Amino acid sequence: MKILSLITEYNPFHNGHIYHIKKSKEIVDPDVTIAVMSGNYTQRGELAVTNKFNRAQAALDYVDLVVELPLLYATSFADDFAYGGMFTSKKLGASHIVFGSESNDIEALKSAYLKSKSISKNDLAPLLSNGYSYPRAISELTNEPTLKEPNNTLGMSYIKASDILNYNVSLHTVKRVGNHYNDNKLSQSEFSSATSLRQTLLNGDINQANQFMPKHFAEKIIRDGAVTNEVMFETLKVIIERSSIEDLKKIYTMTEGLEYRLKQQIIKASSYEDFINKIKTKRYTRTRLQRLLIYVLLNITNEDYNNYTPEKFRVLAMNQNGREYLSKIQDGSFITNVTKKDALDFYYEIKGTRIYNTLTNQRLNDFNQPVIIHST
Repeated sequence: MKILSLITEYNPFHNGHIYHIKKSKEIVDPDVTIAVMSGNYTQRGELAVTNKFNRAQAALDYVDLVVELPLLYATSFADDFAYGGMFTSKKLGASHIVFGSESNDIEALKSAYLKSKSISKNDLAPLLSNGYSYPRAISELTNEPTLKEPNNTLGMSYIKASDILNYNVSLHTVKRVGNHYNDNKLSQSEFSSATSLRQTLLNGDINQANQFMPKHFAEKIIRDGAVTNEVMFETLKVIIERSSIEDLKKIYTMTEGLEYRLKQQIIKASSYEDFINKIKTKRYTRTRLQRLLIYVLLNITNEDYNNYTPEKFRVLAMNQNGREYLSKIQDGSFITNVTKKDALDFYYEIKGTRIYNTLTNQRLNDFNQPVIIHST
């Protein structure tokens, strides 16, 4: 069987994702298509614009199975995000993975990865200390201009993860279409960036949103209220002010005195955006700090991350084809309905959803929301 896995966030699910799914199916002609999707928090350190159940429901019109990417992978650096996606895909028995990239050249990305393997920590250190991001440093040291684009870099991370996992999977790439991920303005074509779409949803502009994403999905997000990181500012403020320096030091990726910077600036900040701008430096990018604040919010420590290897995975949605395929996986790793006996296996996801719901006044959680099933 050909089992296609797509490692995704769908934040929100839009026309570009539909294009990616359709092109991936053209390349692979799969028997089953699976989306391994981030939950309520994303790789860029953001609360998802709408909850994981809504996003899984939207995706199920185009894929057979939606499985949640474990939270600690979903909110981490590109290499760890990719590793988590590949680890989950391997558990699912996926034979093919297709990802989006700017270059649309899988061989060039494989070549870049081979070059990157010769780079040592000593090579990286001077560039990182001068404010280079990790991807930019790798690009400079390998003399690979393709790695200056974010999805090319993530593509190389997928290749790296397959190597580490000794995962004999067929990797393909599809050229990304439409605006860059971070573009703030809507495109004139049928595709637009996730960032601009989130702003459109926040503005409640249903007519604009309907041009770039499934109509029923856009309407639901606007009706429920689009979520932004601003909703966690007051909670973060209380956590940071009440936490000791020693407790903050234990938070994952809290390095080089950042705990002092957070303590100093939180009392001066008037909003989440203001706080990010106050703590951001040449060395610490916005995305890195946003991720750090998610770890603070969820109290994820270095010990948590270092001891993390998930054994069970949450199935969010499936159709009949996905259900039949899932029944063939006999090791008990994939859980369709979470019960109290599963609570320890999904500790981070359950806690993350509970906090997300508290911040957004939502009620769907990992216990009261069963797997979403389509009859087709």
